[in-house]
Amino acid sequence: MSIKAAPGCIPCAFGDGIAIFDTNSNSYFSMNAVGEFVWSQLDQPIALDDLVGRVADRYRIGPERCEGDIRRLVDDLAANRLVTLC
Repeated sequence: MSIKAAPGCIPCAFGDGIAIFDTNSNSYFSMNAVGEFVWSQLDQPIALDDLVGRVADRYRIGPERCEGDIRRLVDDLAANRLVTLC
């Protein structure tokens, strides 16, 4: 599975993280600093395993420690139509 930011989603700084404005639904979705890093990786399609690896490298943790959290974040982003899964 590959993940990519959906068209019409505009990121902006928000506190210690990021807010994504979805122009299709006129709603905001906020994320912490880890979510901001994840979002920064979604300009081009990326495999979930690669995304988990990048987060693990960035925060110097084992991939098995963050895989569930990243999977839940991606599922949440997909449920809110902020990413496309291919």
